[in-house]
Amino acid sequence: MNKRGALSIETIIIIILALLVLVIIATAFSGGMKELWGRIMGIGATATEVELSDAQASCAKLCGLPAYDTTSFFVKGVGAKTCREIKPCYYGQKIK
Repeated sequence: MNKRGALSIETIIIIILALLVLVIIATAFSGGMKELWGRIMGIGATATEVELSDAQASCAKLCGLPAYDTTSFFVKGVGAKTCREIKPCYYGQKIK
C-alpha cells in the first residue's frame, strides 16, 4: 500500500543510518574517536594532558566568565585540576 510520495520504512532506516555514519565521520575528524568513545561511555578522564603554563593561560582567559568555575584540565605531572586550583581569579581583575 505505497502511496505516491510516501517514504517506505526501508528508506527512512537508510537515511537514519547514513546520518549516523556522517556524524561519526565528522566526530572522528574533529575530535578523534577516543574522545567520542569517552563521551559515549561517560568517562570524564579522556582529556589529553596539557602543560601547566597552557592551562594557566586558558584559565586566565576564562577569568570572570561562568566557564571558569566548571573548566578543568589534566595537567602533566599533576593530574586533573580545576581553573580555581590552577590560576586563582579575582572577579573584576584586569587580565594583561
